[in-house]
Amino acid sequence: MSQKFSWSFSGGAPSGAGVNNSGSAEIDAITSAAVTLVKAMPADRDLALQIDDVEKLAFFIMTSSLNDGSVDVKADGATRTKLTGPLILYGEAIALFAGDLQTLSLRNSSATDAAEITILMGFKLD
Repeated sequence: MSQKFSWSFSGGAPSGAGVNNSGSAEIDAITSAAVTLVKAMPADRDLALQIDDVEKLAFFIMTSSLNDGSVDVKADGATRTKLTGPLILYGEAIALFAGDLQTLSLRNSSATDAAEITILMGFKLD
């Protein structure tokens, strides 16, 4: 049974430049994952999402409590992406980030702070 997922996004600068948009999508399932990355990680922490077909994802959102670039993520052999804000991918943009999401490799290079990572995904099963 599908359900409605509502989203909104806004951002702006004091100069008046900005963006504001909202909408909704019919999705069949929502799942989330969360992990804490200790400070000064010597190696990657692998997070097994076990998603081999990203075309079934309607959206993929990843947030980090640290947005200074000290946390980075790597999916399916792609180039590492430093998180300097939320990673919000919708529709076909997900495949530009990763061909599959079997495993995400996460790293926290902050010498002082742990990082809380949260992932939210919506699926279209048909």
